Amino acid sequence: MANTTDDLFDPADLETTELLPPEHTDESAHRPDTIGDPEGSAVREETPAISLPDFFYKKYHLDDRGNPTYNDSVVGFIMEVFDVKAETSLVFNNKETAENDQTYYDQQVEMVVDGVMQLLEVDPQSTGINILSLSTRTWAEFSSIAWEYQDALSTIDASKEIPEWLISREEKMMQLGRKARLLRDAINCIDDKFGLRSTSLDRDRVQTEVERRLQRLAEWTFNQHANKSGKVASTMNKASIQHCETVFATA
Repeated sequence: MANTTDDLFDPADLETTELLPPEHTDESAHRPDTIGDPEGSAVREETPAISLPDFFYKKYHLDDRGNPTYNDSVVGFIMEVFDVKAETSLVFNNKETAENDQTYYDQQVEMVVDGVMQLLEVDPQSTGINILSLSTRTWAEFSSIAWEYQDALSTIDASKEIPEWLISREEKMMQLGRKARLLRDAINCIDDKFGLRSTSLDRDRVQTEVERRLQRLAEWTFNQHANKSGKVASTMNKASIQHCETVFATA
């Protein structure tokens, strides 16, 4: 049987165009992935109750109840700095004035000792505990600032100038380092006058102060930068529903 022309199909007879995706996708074309991951899609569609900038999670995190708290790994990094610095002496970088600077530092230690000795005449144990607490808090602050300085320095672009805030942080770090060693050396001179069994710089107590400091900063940073619009909206919606239920009950 002979084929007719109607039985033959030639694609060239059709006018075809290349199918390309549109340059702009209309918002109305958005559809949630309800087939492949219906549960995950529903979660992604929800507005988060609280949103925070990425830098918050570098040093802090939220606990299971959504409250800000410190990051354990950051505490560990800070305590590594303490372990390195705790027994070091103050360094005088200017060789021309190093001898005079050391003499002045020694005089400062003597002045601190003389001042504390006056306080030890009455209730030496309480005085000793207060001085040790001051030393502990100072070492915690110094170690924390030193780590923050070191961490920030590692992210600075070498092709750009060091920012002013980092220079200010460097100055504070140096001042706290001097104060911490000043207290440590003064206490070592009169540790037998406190009437306490131990006057050594306790690492666990320093870590406790580091954690307290980070906790305060976590709460402050959270209050400054948390976007709670989702939580506020959720609270208002729940209040509206409760109001409607009350209206229904009294109708």
